[in-house]
Amino acid sequence: MSYTKYFEKAKQEGLESLELHVSRHYELSFGLFHGEVASYSLSDSSGMSARGIYKGKIGYAYSEKVAKETPTFLISQIKENALGVDMDDPAIIFKGSERYKKKTIFNPAISQISIDEKMKNLHEIEAKLKAADPRVIEVESCDYSEAEDETTLVNSYGLKLKSKSNYFYYYASVVVKEGEDVKTGYKIKLANDPKEFVLDDFVKEVIQNAVDKLGGKPCESKKYPTVLSPKVTASLVGVYLESASAEEVQKHSSLLEGQLHQKIASSKVTISELPLKKTCFFRYFDDEGVATYNKAIVEKGLLKTYLYNLTTAAKDGVTTTANGYKAGGKVDIGYVNVELKSGRKSLDEIFAKVGEGIYIDEVQGMHSGMNAQSGNFSLQASGFMIHGGKKAEPVNLITVAGNLKQLFLDIKEVANNSELQLSSISAPSVLVKKLAISGK
Repeated sequence: MSYTKYFEKAKQEGLESLELHVSRHYELSFGLFHGEVASYSLSDSSGMSARGIYKGKIGYAYSEKVAKETPTFLISQIKENALGVDMDDPAIIFKGSERYKKKTIFNPAISQISIDEKMKNLHEIEAKLKAADPRVIEVESCDYSEAEDETTLVNSYGLKLKSKSNYFYYYASVVVKEGEDVKTGYKIKLANDPKEFVLDDFVKEVIQNAVDKLGGKPCESKKYPTVLSPKVTASLVGVYLESASAEEVQKHSSLLEGQLHQKIASSKVTISELPLKKTCFFRYFDDEGVATYNKAIVEKGLLKTYLYNLTTAAKDGVTTTANGYKAGGKVDIGYVNVELKSGRKSLDEIFAKVGEGIYIDEVQGMHSGMNAQSGNFSLQASGFMIHGGKKAEPVNLITVAGNLKQLFLDIKEVANNSELQLSSISAPSVLVKKLAISGK
């Protein structure tokens, strides 16, 4: 596709520069319930967002279709939007980085597997879940989803960048019953390579996650040495990184304001953004066209950098960290492929070190139960007691409370069981010195 007419029209209309961000999203998903197809959706959508500088202000526009009249529409919207801007934020369209580390991570093997084969896998998963354990009374969900994303970024300075990625995941949940006790367990398997999905292993984990919860009761209320599961750790890392956003710092709403190069976590904690790591979330440029690079955000407990886009970097007189990502038309600050560095000890070794404590496997209300300004949190949780250095009886209907910053300072060990989540955050289990648990 030629974008010349867009840039010519922009110049005629008095725009200083123009950037076009063309995106395509393909998604296939379906699910079973009691052997029948309960849901099926196939979508393939595209759109074009545009940013342009007019009279020293930056304006935004978006179109779901690309047609003959699209250039005129977008540029008129940009002009109107720019004239309504009353903020003094720097207006920047990026000319381009010197070098880009391009890499192909799109895996055609995902789409080469027929829909019939993927559906057959779901039927097999559902059947095996039903037969795996007599305590299974319901296969609540059995779903498959895959997605492809294509991005093209061009601007009036001659910059042209393209990326394409894809992934798939299986999701299943079961309801189990023993006596009067009823519990639910689930598992998500996310991958970019079909070879990474082992059906029997997936079924086993779904069942295990459910039956392990049977008999769960509230525990005694007190402070416990606490081990967090990978998905809980990843969720907490995601919330913590919101305070690493330069925009939040500049608005004085960050827990980490004024703490650059200071100790904000345990020396066991290294959190990096690795956009160039070859996973399904690989990105070699951000949504402003800046070349991405791997970097430590927190290194051995020290805050090494805030995360910047072009606008926030200009305000602080620093170089962008290539963390400009679109949220609607506006470019906000985001991240891809964040990783809390794994340790060397297994989860069982960490349990052995704890002796007596608690293992939190799930939390609810991560944002509603978290005060972004103070870092104080109170979250509904479930998990298992740790007795004699081993995972013991399940616990539920409990609340875990503490302070987010203090939690990261109190991390004593990091396990080697890292898992990649749909949030693009990869994290292992961690041992926290003590957290307040409210139960009975």
